[in-house]
Amino acid sequence: MKKSFRDFLADLDGAGELRRIKRAVDLRDVSALVNQSPQAMFFEELKDYPGWRLAGGLIGTRKRLALAMGCAEKDVAARFEQGLGRLIEPVMVEAAPCQQVVRMGADVDLAAIPYPLMHLFDGGPYLSGTFVTSKDPEFGRNAGSYRLMYRTPNETGIDLVSPSDMRFYYQRQLDRGRPLEIAVAMGVHPYEMLAASYKAPIDMDEYTVAGSLHGAPVPIVKCKTVDLEVPADAELVLEGELLPIGWTADEGPFGEFSQISGDVKWNPIFRVKCITHRIDPIFYFLQMPWENDWLAAPVTEAAGLRALRNASVQPVAIRAPVGSCGYWTLIASIKKRPGEGKNALLALLSVSEVKLAIVTDEDIDIYNPDDLDWALTFRVQADRDTIIVQGARGKHIDPSIKAWELGKGGLPTTAKLGIDATIPEGVPKQLYKRIQYYGKGRVKLEDYL
Repeated sequence: MKKSFRDFLADLDGAGELRRIKRAVDLRDVSALVNQSPQAMFFEELKDYPGWRLAGGLIGTRKRLALAMGCAEKDVAARFEQGLGRLIEPVMVEAAPCQQVVRMGADVDLAAIPYPLMHLFDGGPYLSGTFVTSKDPEFGRNAGSYRLMYRTPNETGIDLVSPSDMRFYYQRQLDRGRPLEIAVAMGVHPYEMLAASYKAPIDMDEYTVAGSLHGAPVPIVKCKTVDLEVPADAELVLEGELLPIGWTADEGPFGEFSQISGDVKWNPIFRVKCITHRIDPIFYFLQMPWENDWLAAPVTEAAGLRALRNASVQPVAIRAPVGSCGYWTLIASIKKRPGEGKNALLALLSVSEVKLAIVTDEDIDIYNPDDLDWALTFRVQADRDTIIVQGARGKHIDPSIKAWELGKGGLPTTAKLGIDATIPEGVPKQLYKRIQYYGKGRVKLEDYL
């Protein structure tokens, strides 16, 4: 059965991972409160926003991500990869909870939606936990996740600086002098968020990926003012179009998922034609950076697993560490045959914006930083076990690529580094035999206490 955003909140509550706040909260205090809580938070009353409730910090740990995916923490990548195996088409419905309230034309007021200012240096309040749908006549429907900064009661900026299918769709419309219709859904299950984050082939519908993760079709409904569909069980939907003005409006700065307060960018403008939501809506406040980072990790890891298998390399474990925001680094252990350390590196470096890849043998625990450091120390010679690739696709929020030098709408490139920390060919494995203490397993300390 397909689960909703509210089902996920119930799952968190049942696992003791949701803290409910009954006292009315000032929207300006939400970000700091969510940041202090070891649990996800649910605010049952918001000052100045009657009828709205707010949930935030839902995927703030890998534990809560695993809870959403119904698996152990170590299995989230495998669970996501498994979900790509049998795609399930969405099903159209006539009536939907997300359209219980409809506001069009002069009734559109983005200021009536309770999205807080998140970080000290932000250029304005943002919508951050989005599931954005667009469509292209040739390539079909696409879904991705993009943040939206408030500008006016019916306009936002949209972060469209990085390469994506929707950026490509927008550029095709821009070349014709036409707007691109989009629909922004918020308050969807994490499976939809993961599907939106997945770097799917351009002709793959992310709604089918979400359905596969659920194991059931995603119910969708036609929008009121644009020729698009949205998840029927969403909490909130914004319908409208990206104006055909290109990358001309200043946007930001904003606290990025890189854990850095980013620079001002230049982006298109989203004009909202219609707002729909549930009668008793729950606003989803995706707390940057941690929720974004944990949602990125299984997608990056699953892409790494697929790349390794496509290269005929047998993976043992894979990890996209939160220190690299679940995005820029992949560490993998493999069952190595001669030459496969380098093949594995080439495969991992092909994944999206990954800029550092490390490969080890299966005897190394890649979740133990000391074990990984040991392999890097004793199995790596820098002149023969590193690979550097120049001119690969980069991402604007990495300050080291100097994206500000590119001008408005420019796309950055980066260098990628691979480190082969497997046992070098020609070195006997017995030279890496770990020490063992004499009598281990025979004597026990507690017998002497």
